[in-house]
Amino acid sequence: MRVVRIFVAAGIITGLIWLYWWVVPTLGIFTMTLHDPPLPENGYAIVQFSDGKGTETCVLTMLKSGWSIIGEIWPFALACLLLGLAIGYPLGELARRKFAIDKASEEVIILSEEVLQEAHQRELYAENTLNEARDIHEKTKHMKAKLKLEEQEVYEMKVDADIKLEAAQLFRQRADSMQEELNKAKAKIRRLEKKKIT
Repeated sequence: MRVVRIFVAAGIITGLIWLYWWVVPTLGIFTMTLHDPPLPENGYAIVQFSDGKGTETCVLTMLKSGWSIIGEIWPFALACLLLGLAIGYPLGELARRKFAIDKASEEVIILSEEVLQEAHQRELYAENTLNEARDIHEKTKHMKAKLKLEEQEVYEMKVDADIKLEAAQLFRQRADSMQEELNKAKAKIRRLEKKKIT
């Protein structure tokens, strides 16, 4: 927007310089009479020539040239300036609003693209998290099945150990009873030997 204002100001200054040096000094302004009176003895007239002969004339009531015309044309210049402002201001305001709307639209598009990209990244993150959760769920199921097998093996080993323990206890009881019988037999042998001696 600042660049546009600089260009407008530079254009106005260039236009004023052009008018001051090249246009205004060569301009002239005149007014004509409404009717065609005879040519005056003193004054101005416009004559149209055809084949070296004057065919039409027009009497001028005023003729000014150069910078002296500024005093005569300022009402027209002011009217043109006001007309230019009346047309230019709304057009400039519309251009400014369009520029603001375009800029806001561009910002909204950029923001929506960023939001869309962030949403896409979050979606990818959510998918990765979901995949990890599925992997963990599958691993947990596998570990549960493995744990169940190991529990079954431990139970079987415990049952086997209980059976072996019972067998060992029975074996020990038999060994104890055999030892007892052996002791009884030894005691009986001793008694018999004592009887033989006496």
